[in-house]
Amino acid sequence: MKLNDYEVSSALSGLDDWSIDGSRIKKIIPMHNWKGTMMLANAIAHIAERAWHHPDILLSFSSITIYLSTHDVGGISLKDIALAKKIDELVAWDPANESSELEGSPSSAEHRYIPK
Repeated sequence: MKLNDYEVSSALSGLDDWSIDGSRIKKIIPMHNWKGTMMLANAIAHIAERAWHHPDILLSFSSITIYLSTHDVGGISLKDIALAKKIDELVAWDPANESSELEGSPSSAEHRYIPK
């Protein structure tokens, strides 16, 4: 079911840096380098394939731009909001910030690929 503007705005208020872009939602993720861009793009592609809901993704050296819409309803649906939330969870996950055996990637510039 296609969401109306109010429903989309309300849903986006709980997400990080997503905006309405016509009949789709959009997020730009700044990146540190090409390697990081490709690593994150592949992780997003994996999530999208498992969800069977595929975004349009534009890649550059220093950013990833993600567009989500539901083609069969001609606009933004709860599928888009759900996938946006999963993408945000992926980007935000850092084992260094939780009680875990995993230490997380080093914070030095040479190892950093997603700005914190």
